[in-house]
Amino acid sequence: MNIFSKYITFITILIGLALSGYIGKSFYDEETKAIKLGFQNDVDDKAAALEREILLNIEVLHAIKGLYDSSDEVTAVEFHRIAQSFLVRHQDIQALEWVPKVEARDRLGYESAMGTQHPDFEVTEFSDKGMLTAGQRDIYFPVTFIEPIAGNEMVLGYDFGSSHQRLAIMDRARDLDKPVATSSISLQHYSSDQQGFLIFVPTYMGEPTTLVKRRERLRGYILGVYRIDDMFDSAIKRTSAEGIYYSLEDNSYEPAYDQAIKASLAEGVEGASVLYSNFPLNLSITQTQQAFSYIKTLRPFSGRKWSIVATPSLGYVAERRGQLPYTIAVFGGLFVLLSALYVYAILRRAELIEKEVKQRTADLNEAKRQLEEISQTDSLTKIPNRRCFDESLQEEWQKAIRNKSRLGLIMIDIDHFKLYNDTYGHPAGDQCIKDVAQTLNQTLNRGKDLVARYGGEEFVVILPHTRDCVSPAKRCQYNIERLELPHETSMTSSFVTVSVGVYSIFPDKDSDLLEFIARADTALYQAKNEGRNRVCVYEEKDKEGIIETLDLAFSSSALAS
Repeated sequence: MNIFSKYITFITILIGLALSGYIGKSFYDEETKAIKLGFQNDVDDKAAALEREILLNIEVLHAIKGLYDSSDEVTAVEFHRIAQSFLVRHQDIQALEWVPKVEARDRLGYESAMGTQHPDFEVTEFSDKGMLTAGQRDIYFPVTFIEPIAGNEMVLGYDFGSSHQRLAIMDRARDLDKPVATSSISLQHYSSDQQGFLIFVPTYMGEPTTLVKRRERLRGYILGVYRIDDMFDSAIKRTSAEGIYYSLEDNSYEPAYDQAIKASLAEGVEGASVLYSNFPLNLSITQTQQAFSYIKTLRPFSGRKWSIVATPSLGYVAERRGQLPYTIAVFGGLFVLLSALYVYAILRRAELIEKEVKQRTADLNEAKRQLEEISQTDSLTKIPNRRCFDESLQEEWQKAIRNKSRLGLIMIDIDHFKLYNDTYGHPAGDQCIKDVAQTLNQTLNRGKDLVARYGGEEFVVILPHTRDCVSPAKRCQYNIERLELPHETSMTSSFVTVSVGVYSIFPDKDSDLLEFIARADTALYQAKNEGRNRVCVYEEKDKEGIIETLDLAFSSSALAS
C-alpha cells in the first residue's frame, strides 16, 4: 500500500469516525429533546391535575354559598349536613366555615345565642399570649359554624376581622364578588402541622350588582381551609410519572389593597413563597438535571398565581436514555450508511410526533379560544358579559395610564324594570333587555367602544380615547326611548326609558379603578333619584365630586347627528 493509499484510508477512517460521531451526537441531542418534551408533558399533566383539584375545592365553596343564597337562615344542622357531604370526598380540606358579619351592637346577643350550642362561647382573637377575648370593633367576623369541629375547636368564635391582612382580603372579596385566597399560612390553630391557605367567598342579602350595594348588603363569608401538602399529593397521585422533584411556589404579587395591607406586613402571618417541596434537603442538582428543569405556571385562581418548579431525578433521565447513541458512536465507522438510514427514520418519527403535538396543541388552543369567547358573552343578549367587561376595563385602564388618554364609563339602568316584569311577564322582560342591548350596541358602534351587560337590567359602556362622553350617553338615552317599548306602569314615561350615569378621567398610576367605577355608579344613582330618564355626569371641581344633571330638552335632529 503506497503512502497515498494510506492517506486515503486514514482520511476515510477519520471521515467515517467523524460522521459516526456526528450522527451519534445528533441522535443524542434529539433523544434529549424527546426526554425533555416528555418530562414537560408529565409535569403539565400533574399541573392540570392540581388545577382540577383547586377548581373542585372552590366549587365546594360555591355550592355552600348556594345554600345561603337560597335561604334567609341556615341552621347548624343544615351546614353540618352539606359540609360533611363534601368533606368525605375532599380529604385535603381542613375545615369549612361560616363567618357572618356581626355588628358591635349585636355582639352580646350573638354570643348569647351561640352559647346555647357551645357553652362559654365568645368572640375571640389571636395574640402573642394565645387566644383572648376580642377587643371592641364596629364589625366582627366570627367563625360561627365549622366542620369538622373535632380538632378545630380553637378556631370557633375567632374574629377574622381582628387581622388587618385577613380583613383586607375579605374586603376585596366583598368588593369584587369573587373568591379571594390568602397566601401560605400555618394551620397550627387547626391542629395541623401542614401549611395551608384560606379562600373567602362572600355572600350577600339579595343580589347586589354594584360596589355600593355589595358593601351595604354583605351577609358574611363561606370560608375554606385547605392543606397544601394533601392537596398537592392528592393531585399527583392521579398521574403515573415518577422520579420527579417538585416545588410549588406562590408568585402572586399585588399592590396593597388599602392601608390595612401595608400595616399588616409587620404581623408575619403569611408564609414564604415556597408552598410545597419534595426535594431532599441534601440533594445536589447536577448540570444534567438543571438542563431538564421546567417551570409550569398554573392558571390564576382566587387572586393567586402558583407555579410548579420541576426537576427530574437522575433515574428518571436514565430510564429514558437509550444506549443506541453510544453504539452508533463506537461502531458507526463500520455501519455509517445503515446508521444514517436509522437516524433518518428516528428523526422522521420525531418530526411526525412533533407535528402531531403541534396539531393537537393548535386544536386545544382553538377549543380554549371558543370556550373563552362563550364565557365572555352574555347568553341572553349576545353582547359581552360582566367578566368580559371586567377584563376589558382593566386593559383599557392600563392603556389610558400609559398613553395619558381619557377613559370614559357609562352606566345605564332600565327604569322601573321590576314593574315591567310584573306587568308583561319575564319573557317580555327578557325581550326588552335584548332590544335595549341591541340598540346600545348599534348606538355605540366605534370599534374600540365596549357595550356589556353588567347584571340584571344594568348595562355599562367603556369609551376609550373619548373627549366627549356626554353625547354618546344622550344618544343612548334618546335611542332607547325611540324604541317606544310600551311601559304602562312606569311612573316616568309611557315607554321604556333609561337612567344614565357618566364619568370620565385621565387616569394615572395613583388612580383607583374601583373608585372610577363607583363614581359612575354614583352618577347613575343621582339620575334615578332625580326622577329617572335622564343623564347625570360626575365631574370633579376643586377636588370635590359634583353631579351635574344634563338638560334633557334636546332635539331629535341633534341626537341623530
